[in-house]
Amino acid sequence: MNAITWLLQRISAALLLVVLGLHLWLLYVANPAEIIQFSEARDRLVTGSYVAIYILLLLFGLFHALNGLYTVMVDMGLRARIITICILVILGVILFGVGLYSVVQFII
Repeated sequence: MNAITWLLQRISAALLLVVLGLHLWLLYVANPAEIIQFSEARDRLVTGSYVAIYILLLLFGLFHALNGLYTVMVDMGLRARIITICILVILGVILFGVGLYSVVQFII
């Protein structure tokens, strides 16, 4: 199990770097503006590419963070691994729902 969590941690880190790089490129290279207004930011977020990037950042970031937390807890001597995994999955689903709700509320 430790090898799988180690591998998934590295994969999620690589995916985070790729999506974060794409996000920064879209914000600062593809749309070079010194100062943008709220309406311009909202117009950007309405496009499907921005929504997809924010959802992917949310998904990969949550997985990376919660998997890292689980790994630290196992290294500290955690015994109730199944219960902890269930709690972290529930927490991840709740946080993903809150983040998704935030993105949807911003574009409505």
